[in-house]
Amino acid sequence: MERRFDFEGPRIEGIAVIIIALLIIAGGVVFFSIGRITVGYVAVIVDPVFGTTNVVGTGQNAQYFVKAPWASVFKIYIATDSIHMWSDATGQGDFPAVESLTKDGLKVDVDITVRWSIDPIYAGELYRRYPRLDWKDRAIIPIIRETVRNLLVDYTAIETIELRQAIGTVLKQQLREAFNSEPSLQDAITLDAVNIRKIALPTTFVEAIEKKLAAEQLAIAAEFNKTRQLVLADANAESAIKEAEGLSQSRLLLANSTREAISIIASSNPDLDSSEITKLYLYLETLRDIAESGKGQFIIVPDESQYILPIR
Repeated sequence: MERRFDFEGPRIEGIAVIIIALLIIAGGVVFFSIGRITVGYVAVIVDPVFGTTNVVGTGQNAQYFVKAPWASVFKIYIATDSIHMWSDATGQGDFPAVESLTKDGLKVDVDITVRWSIDPIYAGELYRRYPRLDWKDRAIIPIIRETVRNLLVDYTAIETIELRQAIGTVLKQQLREAFNSEPSLQDAITLDAVNIRKIALPTTFVEAIEKKLAAEQLAIAAEFNKTRQLVLADANAESAIKEAEGLSQSRLLLANSTREAISIIASSNPDLDSSEITKLYLYLETLRDIAESGKGQFIIVPDESQYILPIR
């Protein structure tokens, strides 16, 4: 009896499909490469073969992207950036302070901080204008220096002290206009904040101002003392006048009351000598005042002269 075995090999069509898929995957891996950007950045992909420049990302979150292996990637920071321009005895910031002249010709050093951000929509255009990504050194910093100098020349040295907050507000507006009017930065830069940290005046000028203020304070103090003394003198004079008037009136009242008392006594005793009555009345009043005061000791000599001698 003859046996037959049927053997079916793999189908050519299925193998071909698998091979083609593997080739496509391998070719894709070779043909494309994967990149990544973090928060605050966008990627500018420059393809020299096809001559295209594409921007990937918005800066709001991290993300991956694919590119051809021959394409170049430039990562641009678009979140809030800042530059610090200041100088002091310890050194300087990112750049030295801005040297400027005031309206009255005095040299001042302006310490300033400027913050800005880049609109991701214009990141590709900004790259085309500055392929070395050096727009900060070539455009932003020169504009800041020029704007500060053009502004301060309208203010005197004293006004830079008195109106510093107002100067900061005007400077922010003028910087915004300067960025927008610069063709290479137009619409790409958004100004966030301008902070004037200090406007340093020449030491000699500051010393002169301090001496002037000290002299003015002394003059004010002298005028105050003069006015105070006049007020006190007037008050003392008024007090003395009132005291004298009061004493005069009290003595007058005392004299009148004494006279009336003696008159009453004399009218009641017409046989007595009025001068003796007066002498005796005053003597008794004096003894009463001594007793009421309690502030000293006296010897009374009861003779015809009736002496009252204080004991020291």
